[in-house]
Amino acid sequence: MFFLSVAMGAFNEEASLERVILSHAQVLQNLQPRVPEWEIVCVDDGSSDTTPQILDRLQSRLPELRVIRHQRNQGIAATQAHLYREVRGTHVYFTGSDGQWPPENLPRMLQLVLAGADLVVGVRENRREVYSLGRQFVSFAFNLLPLLLLGVKTSDAGSVKLGRRELFTLPLVSRSPFAEAERIVQAHRSGYKVDFIPIRFDKRSSGKAKGASWSNILSSTADLLRCFLVYRLGLTPSAPRVNQQP
Repeated sequence: MFFLSVAMGAFNEEASLERVILSHAQVLQNLQPRVPEWEIVCVDDGSSDTTPQILDRLQSRLPELRVIRHQRNQGIAATQAHLYREVRGTHVYFTGSDGQWPPENLPRMLQLVLAGADLVVGVRENRREVYSLGRQFVSFAFNLLPLLLLGVKTSDAGSVKLGRRELFTLPLVSRSPFAEAERIVQAHRSGYKVDFIPIRFDKRSSGKAKGASWSNILSSTADLLRCFLVYRLGLTPSAPRVNQQP
C-alpha cells in the first residue's frame, strides 16, 4: 500500500510552521484514495522561539503529525538524516517548513511517481527573483559542479524531493547539505529513474534563510571533493557515513 511520509525540519520557524503543516495536511487529505495512508514528520532542531509550543498544539489536533526534538541545534544535514531514519512510509516527500515551498507542488510531483519515477526533484526556475546575487551564485555552482566532477545532473539538489523510501536511506559519504546532491548521484548510478519538474518557490516572508551559511558552503565543498575521490577515483572514504549514525 502507498504510504507517504512528508518530512520537514524546523528551526525557529514560528511565523510559518502552523500554516505549512496544516496546508500540507489538507492537500494530503485531498489526495485520497491515491494516497490512502500518510504522516507528517517534523524535527524541531533545537528551536529557541515558540516552534516547540506550536508543534505541541498541532499534535493535539493532527494525529498524523509526529514530532521529534533535538535538544540543541544540529544543523541542516543532521536534521535531514534524522528525518529519513524516522519516516515510516513507502515513499518520502521532503520539504521545508519556512513557507517557501507551497504544498501544491506535491500533487504534481506525485503524478510522476505514480507514472513510474523512483525519485522526483523539484526545480526552482524563479531563483533569480527570490535569491540575492550571492545566493544565486552559490546555487549555480553547486548545481554545476556535480555534473562536471561526478558526471551526473543534479539540477536543483537542495530543493523538494519525492521518491521511494530506500533512496532517502542510502549510505552516503557526505556529512553536509551536499548529501542531497549525492543522493541524486547514487540514485542515477544505481539505475533508478530520476525525473525533474518545475515547481513553485515563494519568497520567504519572515525569518532568516540558513542554507547558504559559510559553514554549509565549506562543508559541502569538502563533501563534493570527497565524493569525487570516491565515485570517480574509487578511493575509500576516510570518515563514517552520515546515514550510519545511531
